Amino acid sequence: MPLLEKVRVEVFIPDLPDPVYARLLGELADELSYTFGGCSMVPDAGKYRSNSGTILPDQITIIFTDIPFDWRIDQQAVQEYTTRLQTAVRRALPDEEAILICVFPVSHSEYIAAL
Repeated sequence: MPLLEKVRVEVFIPDLPDPVYARLLGELADELSYTFGGCSMVPDAGKYRSNSGTILPDQITIIFTDIPFDWRIDQQAVQEYTTRLQTAVRRALPDEEAILICVFPVSHSEYIAAL
């Protein structure tokens, strides 16, 4: 089976009790699903080391999608899209210290059963 090359877009959103965070995750999931056909979410992901050296859970949700773009050819389009995502997230969470969006090439080995 040949590998299918795609571009993965991941958005890391803090998982806080304020309803704006849950609403934003729902809107991002709808946006990625509408634009690219679907997305996945990984809740309660992460850990970090505090200044005191203690390892603590990092309450974040990672929402991601793999898009049918070519990493070498479509970087400008992907960059423009992620800039718009970053702007939307910043507007929704103006007091948030940092929002991480990662973009990188991935390869899929897909099996699709004949119907």
